[in-house]
Parts: sequence; structure tokens; C-alpha cells
Amino acid sequence: RQFQQRYPQTQVRLTEVLENVEEEHPARSEADVMVLTRRQDITGRGEWLMNIDFVAVAHRDHPLSALTGPLDDSALAPWPLVRIADRSNDPQSSRDAWTFSTIDAAIDAVLYQVGFGWLPEERIGPQLQEGVLKALPLGHGARRATPLHLIVKRDLTPIDEQVATLLDLFRAP
Repeated sequence: RQFQQRYPQTQVRLTEVLENVEEEHPARSEADVMVLTRRQDITGRGEWLMNIDFVAVAHRDHPLSALTGPLDDSALAPWPLVRIADRSNDPQSSRDAWTFSTIDAAIDAVLYQVGFGWLPEERIGPQLQEGVLKALPLGHGARRATPLHLIVKRDLTPIDEQVATLLDLFRAP
């Protein structure tokens, strides 16, 4: 909103792209500024922006929520893992999993008791506080963090006032 108020005539196109798309995908090749989880995936000037904290959760009525901890892989094995699509070669990818292309869809799947999953704590805060979702008492790995990096296309020089302002707003707490 602050950016739009300062530069009402400047168009900004935001595109959500799964990390498993090719480098040549138009959204990646045409972007001047990107927020990515994997800094090494792109050539450009980049910096750490923030960490996204994920917590292992299940719906309060899901059978996993009734188990006492610490839970291990054998306790989780009977239930599908709800995943957010990415390019990682997670060792759990061989297990029974439902993979969703958006965070909202993954959250909905856990809320509908499809399975359990590691979801962004900031996005599920209200459901955790209300007790609709319960953090799973895992023996190890109950919390994970994914770094976000702010990447500016290498050949974008000099950086104009609008892009500089947008970058400053991304960096602001």
C-alpha cells in the first residue's frame, strides 16, 4: 500500500511461482526482483530477507492429536503428509503424501484432516491459539525454518527510485 501511495502510476506485477518450475519460466526470466527460498537458484544480487517458521501440526480431531509424545516416524507413518510443493529431494517424499501448490490449500487440507504437515506458523497462528490445530509433540523436527532471499536481477543497474523503494519496503520489519 505504501508503494502504491508513493508511485500510483507504477505497475507492479506479482506472480507466485512454484520453486519446481524451470529457470527459463517467464516469471523467473522477466522478473527484476524476486523473493526465493533458495538463494543459489538464480544469478543476481541477493540477500537474506527473513526466515519462515514451520511447525508440525494436525487438526485437533485427527488421530495424531490424541497421541502423547514424543512422536517418531513410526507414529506418523500411517497418516498422509500434507506438503507444499517445492523442488527439494526431501527424504520423506517416498512416504504417502498429498502435495499442494499453495500454502492456503495445504492449510485447508490439514484443517479437513487429510493428514498432518509442517505449516507456516504465522499463517496458522489463529488456528493454533483457538486449538483447532495442534502442534505435534515430535521427538525431533517439530519446527523447521525456511529462509527467504531478496534477489535483484544482476543486469538491473542502476536501480531506479521505484525499485529502490520497493526493496526498502520488503526489508522493513
